[in-house]
Amino acid sequence: MHGIFYDHIHDEIVVPVALGGAILTLPGDAAGDAPPKRILQGPRTGIVQPDTLFVDLEHDELIVESGDDAVLVFPRTASGNVAPSRRIGGPNSGVNNIYGLAADSKRDCIIVANRVESGGRQSDDAILVFNRLDNGDPKPRTKISGPHTGIIKIRQVFVDEERGLIFATIKNNFEAYNYADPRPSPWDPDRTGFIGVWSIDDNGDVPPRGVIKGPATGLVWPAGVAINPKNQEVYAIDSVSNALFMFKTPEFFVKLPGSSAAGGR
Repeated sequence: MHGIFYDHIHDEIVVPVALGGAILTLPGDAAGDAPPKRILQGPRTGIVQPDTLFVDLEHDELIVESGDDAVLVFPRTASGNVAPSRRIGGPNSGVNNIYGLAADSKRDCIIVANRVESGGRQSDDAILVFNRLDNGDPKPRTKISGPHTGIIKIRQVFVDEERGLIFATIKNNFEAYNYADPRPSPWDPDRTGFIGVWSIDDNGDVPPRGVIKGPATGLVWPAGVAINPKNQEVYAIDSVSNALFMFKTPEFFVKLPGSSAAGGR
C-alpha cells in the first residue's frame, strides 16, 4: 500500500488493497480489527491490483489506479461492485504503470506519475496531466518527460494548487536483475534520487524549477512527498533510509513565472 489517503473533511482513511483488488474506506478513528465503512471491489469496478489513489474533495470523486494501466474515477462514496464514472487508458493516453496520482481542482486536471520500464539510463517515465473529465483514450494535455527532466523511476506526486506546482519524488536509479551485472549503489551521489518541482503547465523535456537532492539532504531513494505551504515545508519519506525528512524551503512557496514548453506533446 503506497497511496493511503486521509480525507480530513469526512474524517475517513481510504486504502488501496492490491492483493484483494479493492479500495477500503475506514472511519478516521478506526483501530484494531475495525470493519471498513465501504468496500469498492468486483469485476465491474475494473480494479485489479490498485497501488495508489487520490480523493478529489472539491469534486467529491475517488481517483484510483486500476492495476492494469488505467485511471479510474468513481463517486467518492461508491461502494460494492460498481462501474467507474470515467476511465482513462490506452495507447494515446500513454498511461502505463501508475505510481502516483493527484488532482488540481482549480485547474480541473488529474496528474499521473507514470512509469515505463526500460533499461540503462534511458527512461520514458513521465508526469502526465489530463483534463479532469477526460474519458476513454485521450492524449494527455501535457507530458513532462525526457533527459532534461531527470525523471527516472518516478514515485509519488503532490500538487500545490495555490501555486500550480507539482512536487514529484524521483528514485533516479535502476535495480540490476541480471546477477552477472554489477549492482548499482544507491549511495552513488550521481545516482541518488531527488524531489523535483515543476509547474503544472510545463510540457515536454523541461528541467525541474526546484530540486531537493544531495548528500546533505539524506535522501537516497525518496518514495513519497507532501507539503505544508503555511510553514513552507516539504516532507519526504525515503525507502533506503527508512526515515521521514522535513525541509524548510521558502523558495518553493512563492508564485513562479509562467510555464515552459519544450518538445510539447
